[in-house]
Amino acid sequence: MKTSAVQVPRILLPAGGVDLKKWSVVACDQFTAQPEYWDRADAFVGDAPSTLRLVYPEAHFLLGGKDRAPEIHAAMRDYLNGGVFAPEREGFILTERTTASGTRVGLMMCVDLSEYDFSVGAQPLIRPTEGTVVDRIPPRVRIRKGAALELPHVMLLVDDPDKTLIEPLYDRRGSFSVLYDTELMQGGGHLRGYAVPDSGPIYSALQGLPSLRGEDPVLFAVGDGNHSLATARQCYLDAPSEATRYALVEVVNLYDDALIFEPIHRLLHGVDAKALEEAAHARGIRLQHGDVRKVQPFLDEWLPKEVEVDYIHGEDTLRELAGKPGYYGIILDKIEKETLFGTLVGGHVLPRKSFSMGEAEEKRYYMECRAL
Repeated sequence: MKTSAVQVPRILLPAGGVDLKKWSVVACDQFTAQPEYWDRADAFVGDAPSTLRLVYPEAHFLLGGKDRAPEIHAAMRDYLNGGVFAPEREGFILTERTTASGTRVGLMMCVDLSEYDFSVGAQPLIRPTEGTVVDRIPPRVRIRKGAALELPHVMLLVDDPDKTLIEPLYDRRGSFSVLYDTELMQGGGHLRGYAVPDSGPIYSALQGLPSLRGEDPVLFAVGDGNHSLATARQCYLDAPSEATRYALVEVVNLYDDALIFEPIHRLLHGVDAKALEEAAHARGIRLQHGDVRKVQPFLDEWLPKEVEVDYIHGEDTLRELAGKPGYYGIILDKIEKETLFGTLVGGHVLPRKSFSMGEAEEKRYYMECRAL
């Protein structure tokens, strides 16, 4: 493994006195069909320092919201200059996230964007697990370019069945300093972060991962936030430098007991339901509780352009939204997570939005920042 693929991060955390429950908000690509979630977050945060002011919730963007890049950039500068952050610290951070699925542990680090590529058939050390929609990158680039801060909701997966990388650190957490400890808003559970004092065991464990063996080695697979990572890569390609070369991410073991793979369902608006079902039946495609590997290519081929498609986390949420006039819901089966890395060999990827790691409330919450 190239040692440059992973870098010890330099991280900014909120200063003492900042209300961490208001500071930390869920990934901006969640609750896209439920803008009321973000309205509640806005009301809860009020005028307090919050990462809500440093990101653009896609629910608002998809509703035709204005270009918020200048506003976000200004808020970043204000926070940097206004005493919102504690002094920058260098070092890996061990994360502990407690949700309804259990306690999930992770490791904050920087990864080399030159080792990541979403091109079809590419075989880099860091790979997407699903198809990348290139049209989604430019709007994100407009926010990242000129930004003073990076806020990651990218979660990378490591194939570590023997639990050699993160879990030994978690066993030692009692000797680590606690950097933050907070409840999360709107049912997000609890988040705690520990300072990892030494990097040697991390690099040693990474070198020994089974996914690096063989003719097609894979270090990390993107579990969440692929389009954000693709945006960071595009900014690096547009302006190569040491500052743009790396991205801050959280790494989680694929075999973490609290890492639950859930299907991402499809919500269609404006589709002829009868025609859709007849076309699927003619091709032998099962729409309800079907395989995303078959359903998504069929939808890509058959759906008229005017049909709107949203991707919904949670079967109950889908049923509620699909009950509205003009909507049609497609329930998909989950992918077994143990098969994930095997599907990436040879540069293959799954269809876009094939799986979700837990429910929407269990997604990564913004906490750490990195100066760009």
